[in-house]
Amino acid sequence: MGAAALTGDGSAPLRSSAVTLERLGEEAILHDRDGGRVHVVNGSAARLWELCDGRTVDEIVAAFAASYGSPPDAVRGDVQSALTALRALGVLA
Repeated sequence: MGAAALTGDGSAPLRSSAVTLERLGEEAILHDRDGGRVHVVNGSAARLWELCDGRTVDEIVAAFAASYGSPPDAVRGDVQSALTALRALGVLA
């Protein structure tokens, strides 16, 4: 899954099966067992990572927007940027 998966073309970013999530109050830790790394992320990034379960980018945007009571168009750019960042961390398959 490359950049095309982040453009709303129907592709679905997926969580890496080697990564687990642990919530700690307002933040969360993504544990990458394969890479031996941990990443501290905010609650929004954790929610976004959870939504990467086979949904398309458009579906992720809609679900994320609904979580925060915002219109999808208001969060689309932020969601796409966050997906790119999660991909760079290696927590998406």
